[in-house]
Amino acid sequence: MSIVNTTECIICYNEYDTESRKPCIGTCGHSICENCKHQMVSSKCPQCNREEAFAITTINYQVLELIKHFKSLKTGESSNQISILENPKGLDEGVCCECTLRSRKLRLCITCAVQQGVLRHDDNKKEFVLNVENNDIEAALQKAKKIAICGDCALDGVQHEGHRTMQLAVLKNSLEDRAHTTVEEKMNAMRDRAEAICKLLSGKFVETIDALETYFKQYPVLPNTERKIHFNNIEASIEKINDTICLAEDTVKRLDILNVEFGDHAKLVKSNVKAVSKAISMFASLDPVLVADRKQSPREPLLIGVFNPVDNAWTPVGRMPNPKSNYAVASNKSQIFIVGGMNNGTWLQSVEMYDREKNLRRDCNRMKRGRTRTSAGFHNSKLYVAGGYDSTYMNSVEIFDPEHGDWKDGPTLQRARADAAVVSCNGELFVLGGFNGKEYEEKIERMNDTTQKFEIFAEMHGSRAGFAACAFRGRIYVAGGWSNSSNTLRSVRSFDPMTKSWRDEPSLNKDRKYFTLHATIKAIYAIRGCADSWSLINEVERFDPDKGSWEIISCSGSMQQQNSNEQST
Repeated sequence: MSIVNTTECIICYNEYDTESRKPCIGTCGHSICENCKHQMVSSKCPQCNREEAFAITTINYQVLELIKHFKSLKTGESSNQISILENPKGLDEGVCCECTLRSRKLRLCITCAVQQGVLRHDDNKKEFVLNVENNDIEAALQKAKKIAICGDCALDGVQHEGHRTMQLAVLKNSLEDRAHTTVEEKMNAMRDRAEAICKLLSGKFVETIDALETYFKQYPVLPNTERKIHFNNIEASIEKINDTICLAEDTVKRLDILNVEFGDHAKLVKSNVKAVSKAISMFASLDPVLVADRKQSPREPLLIGVFNPVDNAWTPVGRMPNPKSNYAVASNKSQIFIVGGMNNGTWLQSVEMYDREKNLRRDCNRMKRGRTRTSAGFHNSKLYVAGGYDSTYMNSVEIFDPEHGDWKDGPTLQRARADAAVVSCNGELFVLGGFNGKEYEEKIERMNDTTQKFEIFAEMHGSRAGFAACAFRGRIYVAGGWSNSSNTLRSVRSFDPMTKSWRDEPSLNKDRKYFTLHATIKAIYAIRGCADSWSLINEVERFDPDKGSWEIISCSGSMQQQNSNEQST
């Protein structure tokens, strides 16, 4: 890849950066910024006029690394990226969202920021503060930076006439105190809730056992021929209560494990005077999720759609052009990846990506090995592709870095498997289920962060393939799939990685395979998929843990009209 001899875009003459103006290189060797690339009417190079030079968006990461390197030389900092939490001065520097020119003194229009939900008024402090969600201060600051303006636009812009503005770095000053207060409030609320639940649980156990005892003592009124049935019923009821006690014992085990973990973290912080870097949990959100239909026929183009859990809206986006079957699907925020598969008897190495925010489809760099019936999932912002089939059942793993677009070999699975699931839960990566060529795989594997190797971790206790999985409230939920070639399932189970225990969950209303199981902060959604006959399922089901059941929800949007308004992506 050639390197451009300038740090400026040849169209807008603005400097490249790592945000909206990443350098895009064409097949002719010339580069333009990403912002100008997305505004181009044609894909012809504006400098040498080569046709289709910019048909595919290709980021010039060599130039980005050089820019980072030269900036680090100027500032004396290392070339590692520094967050704006650690470097509040960098918050004031960036591109104005209106005139698109770089500025070292970006400002935030208070009136406009409040209207867009970036700021809110704190009545206690009598000032405007960032509107922080899920305690993610970094994301809130980045959101504010996206609507920041330079001094000239603040003064001359008609839309800001009479509005107050503030420097972005001012927002940082009060965030540490706010974060401390927020965490402290959550700790106190959690303590009160835990005490109330323990008191309620103790009372409920006594109440339930007393009720069973009252039921048991009714046996004298029964004739001898009925008493054996009565005692058998009591025995079965005792088992139900014992199962519930086991769940409470699992809770005690989880708390013991957390006590050890938090004690180790406290020692690390005290000895190193540095925060523990590993995040043990991920925040779920209510953001829209990209979904790809997985009807396994290369004759039918693959449909991409968006499901929004806030208003239960399903919106078809369009169809991917390349025919294939038995591919894997993995989504990460606003992007969805279609991995591998099979077409005309060939195991595919291809990977396609659709970006919802940019409304852009592109072919990514190919995998090292062609594979069908593979499994894919994201862990620590990297795409892990595990197992599959290429005339033999595979145990190899490949890792894709979306930021740099390159593939590398990952640690090998202990067991070869296809049609499995790759799930990130509590900061750890798991591979579950699938078929190994002889039987449905019972072994669960976990990647050891220390050795960077997969190890046998637990048992499935009811294996399946072609199922959907997701992490929800510290547990891994598995649903649907099949346990033999003619048996599509609707059963749901959940696995606790901390105690290695399984729990039966309420079943789906419909048999499903090759579907998306998506968790938000409140519920789990079973989206689309296929029935036993491979016919597509339009209905979406929602699991509310408080209600303890799945319900079919009516999706607004254009689900019913999708066949008439789909366009090529």
